[in-house]
Amino acid sequence: MTDIHGDLEGLKLLLKKAEVKPGRDQLVFGGDMINRGADSAGVVKLIRHLMELYPEHVHAVIGNHEEMMGDYMVRGDKLWLSHGGRETLKGFASVFPDEDIRQEHMVWACSLPLYYEDDEYVYTHAGLNPGQPLDQQDRDILWMNEHDFYHQPRAELLALTGGKPVIHGHTPVERIYSDGARMNCDLGSNTYSVLDERALGLINLTEMTYLVYKQAGKKLEERRVGRY
Repeated sequence: MTDIHGDLEGLKLLLKKAEVKPGRDQLVFGGDMINRGADSAGVVKLIRHLMELYPEHVHAVIGNHEEMMGDYMVRGDKLWLSHGGRETLKGFASVFPDEDIRQEHMVWACSLPLYYEDDEYVYTHAGLNPGQPLDQQDRDILWMNEHDFYHQPRAELLALTGGKPVIHGHTPVERIYSDGARMNCDLGSNTYSVLDERALGLINLTEMTYLVYKQAGKKLEERRVGRY
């Protein structure tokens, strides 16, 4: 699941509908937990809680929105404030009245790794640079646009990952497809320009199916990952 953007309701609904058992099932979150939605702090709180309870099964990577929050906290960079940061700050103050606990959760979200790797896939927020070793990727990859990422030769990308497809988000799409090297799983939660198409997805990489929660109509659908 990636690019939740503050949709705690959708997050909980999808995990319940899929009957996810974090003590048994692997669960990976692809960044951009925060901003734009109603409960960014609640999303961070839940994901951190799951990761602490099930460290062997639940993982998360940083997104560019967490990166912006970190830049704001460390250097006072105000870019984050114009991308939903003001509302997110208010939400964190409400959910975490204690300043130390609030700061602890915010720092945690900004300190997540750039990627996670298992036996089958590499997970990152936006993309990877085949010109850099996997463990030496520049932080600019958090902002990589889909055009640049999908113009990289498949062979070069798979050489970088040891043949593992890259599971990512960052750029909203209406349908999820795989080209054998990449799969974009961002369905535009609280972001996509067409309101009725804003959705949050939970992708089952074993069965290559995914659940879709349409936010406007609060409807659930099940779809199959396409291939091209």
